[in-house]
Amino acid sequence: MNQLIEQLQTKLFTGKLNLESRDGPSWTLYFRLGRLIWQAGGSNADERWRRHLSHYCSNLDLTQLQELVSPQESYREYCILSKLREQKLIEQQQLISLITSLIAEVLFDIMQYIEAKKDGNNQARQLSPTTVVGAVPGFLLAVIPTEEVLKQATQAWQEWRDAGLANYSPNLYPVIQQIELLQGQASSKQIISLVDGTKTLRGLAQKRSRDVLALTRLLMPLVKTGAIAFSPTPRLRKIGISQETGNQSSTVNNSNFSLKTEEDTVIQTAPPPISKQIVSPSSTVNNSNSSLKTEQNTVIQVVTPATNRQIVSPSSAVNNSNSSLKTEQNTVIQVATPTPSKTIIDASRPLVACVDDSPTICRSLEEILSQQGYRFVGIQDSLTAVLKLIKSKPDFIFLDLLMPKVNGYEICSQIRKTPSLKDVPVVILTGKDGIVDRMRTKLVGATDFLGKPVESEKVLNVLHKYLSV
Repeated sequence: MNQLIEQLQTKLFTGKLNLESRDGPSWTLYFRLGRLIWQAGGSNADERWRRHLSHYCSNLDLTQLQELVSPQESYREYCILSKLREQKLIEQQQLISLITSLIAEVLFDIMQYIEAKKDGNNQARQLSPTTVVGAVPGFLLAVIPTEEVLKQATQAWQEWRDAGLANYSPNLYPVIQQIELLQGQASSKQIISLVDGTKTLRGLAQKRSRDVLALTRLLMPLVKTGAIAFSPTPRLRKIGISQETGNQSSTVNNSNFSLKTEEDTVIQTAPPPISKQIVSPSSTVNNSNSSLKTEQNTVIQVVTPATNRQIVSPSSAVNNSNSSLKTEQNTVIQVATPTPSKTIIDASRPLVACVDDSPTICRSLEEILSQQGYRFVGIQDSLTAVLKLIKSKPDFIFLDLLMPKVNGYEICSQIRKTPSLKDVPVVILTGKDGIVDRMRTKLVGATDFLGKPVESEKVLNVLHKYLSV
């Protein structure tokens, strides 16, 4: 497929490329003068569109967006984006990032369909390509870097395949299949909360601000044990934990189900050991002074540290009128010793952003700044850097000069053209310290220049110089 796209680029093709399969989804790629401008099709076209809108236009009502353009309009989604741009509800860089991401995702899906082995045999699937000259929207929203988006999709697919996930589409919906198999899992509460059957792997990754490959890798051990399964369509979870046995039960039909999932409580679904003491219904119901509240006879045991365990005895809970231990359904709770709290950063403090493809630089800056009470956001993807800066609204930006995809000069120029960012101080980070580099950064609107490696004193000095705290 890459070769076919390169041929259309060489021919400066304007029109659409249809890729049709006999027994699966079909896709359409749109070109103008050999450059990709739009996409359509696939088994998850509507989910893909809504997910991208919610990510790149999170402040907009998706229902109202659909009313901007008639359902019968050709290239309807493309026209919706045009309306948003006309009404200045989306900035140009956001628009470019949204379209680029949509095209990259479709290219990934096409590559996976072609290369993934069908039914375990060695025969790759086939797509029939046809071109239609001139069949494109009558206007151009953005120029998309075709070579870059093709490279991005190819790399993403290769990493997915090399991780052993070739036969698992990121458009599948994870669902909890056997909840009892999650017993003893340290992250069972988070998994139960996250995997509700209504979001694809890509959707879950977006919700958690995680890379979809990293998230899928975390879930795969649970897929192999049968605790989680993948569904091609959404499946609203109807599996809960029965009140005493920990077996599957329907939460829809069970009005007594009241599993608590507060952030500071870890719930263990296994019945408590016989040696543990449990408060009986009679001992609590008959004592009007007890603050321990019970409604039914369910037991939920909360995991405690391995050392210094303390079990609440019936007498201590019943006879102490000042007890603040509150449970429902006749519950005995053992609270784990709290972990040391992290340094609390004042939300009113300035937010400093670092755009650098090096994780080491980002970590170093975060350590320096957090110790001084600054808030920090690190951005390593230069292609979406401006969009993330628009969303995070930093008060100060450190910007690497030499990065793949988009360099610091281009990003700085885009920052100065973005109304919400044009006045934010931008300090260039680089190991190059030549007079030409300094002049060029000034031309694109950089505020100052800071050499690498980053040093605490220099970082704080430049902050104090340009940022009023």
